[in-house]
Amino acid sequence: MTMPFCSVIVLNFQGEKLIEATLKSLFALDYPKDRYKIIIVDNASKDKSVEIINSLTREFVNPITTLLPLDKNLGFAGGNNEGIKQAKGKYVILLNNDCVVDKSWLTELVKVAEKDEHIFAAGSKVYLRETNKIQNAGIMMFEDGYGRDVGAIVHGKDQDYAEDVGQYDREKETYAACAVAVLYRKSILDNIGYPDDTSFMYYEDVEISERARMHGYKIMYAPHAVVHHHHAASSGEYSPFFIYHSELGRLLHMFFWFPQRIFWREYFKFALKSKLRILYGIKKNILKQQAQYFKVTCKLFFSFPSLYEKRRIKINGINPKLIEKNYQSIRNNVRI
Repeated sequence: MTMPFCSVIVLNFQGEKLIEATLKSLFALDYPKDRYKIIIVDNASKDKSVEIINSLTREFVNPITTLLPLDKNLGFAGGNNEGIKQAKGKYVILLNNDCVVDKSWLTELVKVAEKDEHIFAAGSKVYLRETNKIQNAGIMMFEDGYGRDVGAIVHGKDQDYAEDVGQYDREKETYAACAVAVLYRKSILDNIGYPDDTSFMYYEDVEISERARMHGYKIMYAPHAVVHHHHAASSGEYSPFFIYHSELGRLLHMFFWFPQRIFWREYFKFALKSKLRILYGIKKNILKQQAQYFKVTCKLFFSFPSLYEKRRIKINGINPKLIEKNYQSIRNNVRI
């Protein structure tokens, strides 16, 4: 059997300490070397990562590896979309530059996707680097629009990840596939559109998974496609940058795919709390961090005219009852 051709897109930004391990793991895949191509999109890095990439691609000539340097940082979706435009083959695979993949990773993703032509995405089993902890085995969603990695253990403000004892070894459908390491069917991407670059980063993977499911496609979790990930290596979890873009992404995906009454409920709650956070930030001397919530409120307020046009295009042909049904299914998820 001839394996389908795949394009693996690695989005790089300031990855000089990470990219070598990522690429060497891709060069060592057991997938036929003439059946996949690596496209490295560099988001205008200022470090030495491009030099490292050029050195490695001279050393490893198979599989074919292409470097696509960008003049400016386009963010997660914007950068990956430049790579998708250059992609060939049946499947497009997105991989963060802070990941190391197991030898059979690509083969296992393709095995799952090949089972049904209605499968749009197949997500990987993602371990926290150098641990036996599951960082992601799919994404679950809550009624306030927040997503959570399947595998995360949350108690209040504390978060940890579950030790792998075989509880995530079953292939199954999932709400969304994490774009840290995900396979997309190229023909469906061409039909429903590429990841949304309205947000610089975060929740794009949730939004495009929702978009695909609304069109009748499946999102799968592939338990034997194993990746080891250095979590939040680029953004720094709970940094001002992380807060701004993750909260903006959350509210944007709600605006597009939740019932409008639910979005406006959450937006007004968020706007009120963001003002209170300013006072809290001044009191605790963390104003820069807390001010990000107010910045998100303002960003959305001034963007609504263009966002409504984008939403109109996205939901064209989608039965509103399907959006309501999707939301009602989310309400069954209980926070722990």
